[in-house]
Amino acid sequence: MDRNGSTLETRFQATRLNIVLAVTTAFIVFFGITTLIEPPLNLTAALHSPKTWLMGITLLGLVMCLLRPDRVQLTTAVLLALTMLSLPFEVRWHVDHQAVPLGLFLWLLVYLLVSFVVFGTRTGSLLNVVSVGVMVLALVSSPPRLPMLVSSWLTGLIVLSVLAVIGYSILSFIEINLLEHAQDHARLRAARLDALTGVYGRGAIEEELRRTMATARQANTPVSIVVTDIDHFKGVNDRYGHNTGDDVLRAVAKCLRRNVGGMGGVVGRWGGEEFVVLLPGVSRTDALALAERLRREVCAAPMGGLPVTASFGVAAYRGTDDSPEQMFGRADLAMYQAKRAGRNAVR
Repeated sequence: MDRNGSTLETRFQATRLNIVLAVTTAFIVFFGITTLIEPPLNLTAALHSPKTWLMGITLLGLVMCLLRPDRVQLTTAVLLALTMLSLPFEVRWHVDHQAVPLGLFLWLLVYLLVSFVVFGTRTGSLLNVVSVGVMVLALVSSPPRLPMLVSSWLTGLIVLSVLAVIGYSILSFIEINLLEHAQDHARLRAARLDALTGVYGRGAIEEELRRTMATARQANTPVSIVVTDIDHFKGVNDRYGHNTGDDVLRAVAKCLRRNVGGMGGVVGRWGGEEFVVLLPGVSRTDALALAERLRREVCAAPMGGLPVTASFGVAAYRGTDDSPEQMFGRADLAMYQAKRAGRNAVR
């Protein structure tokens, strides 16, 4: 996954975790306050209360989220499954005690919205249909007798259904926009990349060079570029064919990207067999050492199945009067000096 998509997914996963932590913590606080206000008659009564079971389930979920925050979806699935299993007992308790189910419905509304956020519209809808179905079956098997309680249960079910539709509509809108954003970003990124090698194309690397030099002017930090050209590449195409030549280009691009990606470097294909390596925050001395390492790696192992070499030219940012064109020109000139010096060299 690309960096933008990965960051967006990471942030969304953090949002899911924060929501689940907030809900579980809120229920634990709610349980503590209501127990203090209206304590159970004895331990047996407390253990037989469905609210106590839900408290244990919620506490388990909180611990699981804290221990394994990367498994928030699994944790929420376990929480909801256990909640559904306890729901018939909760309904039966309210009916037997002729209690108004306001608190039950309020917490079901919270879990309804959480299921949409954590699992998305499809799975969230399924979970909510199952929850409402379980509740309806429990009510049919043991219906309330007082008209006021019948009205309360019907009102709760209607409001729960309406909010389920609202939650579904809102999250569906968000999911559609996130998908469109991801698709637009993928198209934009594809347009910036060289189709053959997967590194930046010429326009994109030029843009990155201008942006990096502008940042260097403001922050007074070094910038270097390395221009490299595969030696005798025309002979590769003539002798082995363009498919093999493409394999060589891909292998060299992969080699360059692997070596500079960890230090914030950016690789672009300038055209043909020529590549540019942009190195923000790297001085010319360090860039020369890196270019020498790249030269040794290219010639040490077959690239695309063939032994090849490359020539490298290095240039560094010289201050506020320097321009991207000037710096690239110096690196390009240095690369041709390496060619004239016998190739497979760094200048």
